[in-house]
Amino acid sequence: MMSVELKHHPEEWFFLHNFDIDKVFSTIQRADYLILYYIKMQAEQHPDSKVYLADLAAVMGLKVTELSKAIEKLQDKGFVAWKTDREAGRTYVELSSKAVELMAEERAFMQRCYARLRAELGDEELHRAVSTMQSVTAILKDEREHSGV
Repeated sequence: MMSVELKHHPEEWFFLHNFDIDKVFSTIQRADYLILYYIKMQAEQHPDSKVYLADLAAVMGLKVTELSKAIEKLQDKGFVAWKTDREAGRTYVELSSKAVELMAEERAFMQRCYARLRAELGDEELHRAVSTMQSVTAILKDEREHSGV
């Protein structure tokens, strides 16, 4: 027997109950984690230099103004320190110890989830599922862009 929600609103039920990806991140939003991840990767790739905001924006494909708003929010949450390199006349960011700890916890969780997905689904099925999810995302993005919503 079909539930009332599914029978009368199958599209809402589908999106509300089938794609709850945000639950992967238990302590931080996905967008915040992504920025922290890029900061971390830049710092690891260039250990002797600072992670400048403009360079980070270029790597992420964002405008500096967009990224600076996000960095400001991350600083308010205690995840980054935003500093000025007076000599270079540029701003740069550093991860806080709070961010490093949180990212380690989230990464461990993702590793466990990924290992379980591979074990229970197998690589081939997991690849098909990811491909399907990417197709669904592309369709949703296309619909959003063409609907003006």
